Order: sequence, then C-alpha cells, then structure tokens
Amino acid sequence: MRVLFVAGEVAPFSETTEVSQVLRVLPEALQEHKDVEPRILMPRYGVVSERRNRLHEVIRLSGAEIEAGDAKDTLKVKVASIPGIRLQVYFMDSVHFFKRKGLHQERKSEKVFEDNPARALFFARAAFSTVENLGWRPDVVHAAGWISSFVPHVLQEELGDSEVLSGVRTVYTPEGDDGYSHTLTAEEAEGLGLPAGWAGKTMRQIGLDTADAAAYAGSDRAADGEPTGPTLSEDPEAVADTAAELYTSLGPALAA
Repeated sequence: MRVLFVAGEVAPFSETTEVSQVLRVLPEALQEHKDVEPRILMPRYGVVSERRNRLHEVIRLSGAEIEAGDAKDTLKVKVASIPGIRLQVYFMDSVHFFKRKGLHQERKSEKVFEDNPARALFFARAAFSTVENLGWRPDVVHAAGWISSFVPHVLQEELGDSEVLSGVRTVYTPEGDDGYSHTLTAEEAEGLGLPAGWAGKTMRQIGLDTADAAAYAGSDRAADGEPTGPTLSEDPEAVADTAAELYTSLGPALAA
C-alpha cells in the first residue's frame, strides 16, 4: 500500500500541535510494521531552517507555476531526511506564500496572515503537482492540519482525469484545539474559486466534509455533526494498526 501524507506540520521540522508528533511517528510505524510505502509533504515555512535541517532543492520537481486566486508563484520543492530514520520529507517552498516568520501568523506580532485560505489552496495544488511529477500513485492521501483542508477537494474536483491521482481515496485529520482555526468568508470562497456553500464553514469542517474518512489525533475528538473516526496515538504499533485498518476500509482494492 502507498500512502501520501500531506501535512501542515511534521516533527521535528515544525511541532506546534499534537498532530505534528503523530505525523512524525505514523509514517515510520506504517513502513516498519505494515509494509506500507509512505511519502510525506509539508510546507517549507520561513521558520524551517534550510541550513540546520539540511534541505536541498530537487530541481526536477521544481518550477511549476501554481495559482491560488489572483496570486501565482513558482514552486520550489526541497527535501530533507527525518533525523535518525529512513524517511524523507518533501517541502513545498514558495517565496510569496511561505517565506514568513510564522505558520499562520507573524511570530512576533501574532498578526494572522490574511491570505491563509489562499496559502492552503496553493499548498494542495503544489503537493499534487509534485506527486504527478514523481509519477508515484498513492492508494490513500492522508491530509492533516488546517493548511491541508482543501486537499480532498482539489484531488476530487481538479484531478479527476489525472492518470496518477484519479480515484485515490482521502483521509483528513484536523489539528484540534491547539491548532489554528479560520472560518471561510463568501468573498474568500469566490476569490479562490471555491464552492459558495463553504462560506461560513471553518477549514476544519471543510476538510472533514470533503474527505472519504476522518481520523483524529491526540486529545482531539469528533465534535457534534462531524464524522466519527479513530484516534491516532503516538504509540508506533498501535497507530500503525489503527491507520492501516482505516486505510484498508476505504476500498476492496486496498485490502487485496
């Protein structure tokens, strides 16, 4: 089984939420205990040091022009290994969207970035552009965090004819109470070409509503009206068992 993780944070590169710790443990646990081939993508925020983390650009994957509403930027893809294990993380880098000292807000002033929905749309499209360039077809895409909330929608609505990505199933994991929350406005939905019915919904709700399945991390639990799903812990064997069971339940092809 091939699982693509499109994550807002992965420890130790960025670790402000419980989900970042789960996303550090889960791919390794699946690889070691369940014969799963994982790939991991996350944004290259300005707070992720290239020098300290030994990031280097993957030229053959870079250069795509990615649009998000009225904004457009050239994608650079960089890669680094998670310390101590045989797993790499691909970083989606953008001067316009990610070269800032903060994840969803300025680190010092705590001013929230007004274009966070556009950043999320850019990230989703950048992630799938990278996967198509890799020519690597996942069986499941597991999106996690607010900045990955548009991933199921982009996959289903924009990539239905993709040879690499058509028919791929999705799981969404929100960040919980310790993460960022934003309610999409009608103006933002219209400006980004997103469904008008999303106005008034949080990005958490959008991710959960559009994915094929939900999974929660750490202390987070499904709220009223949200889809139920398993809880992913930081225990390697337990989280591998839980996730593999969820992924397999998404379709008979995955159980074969």
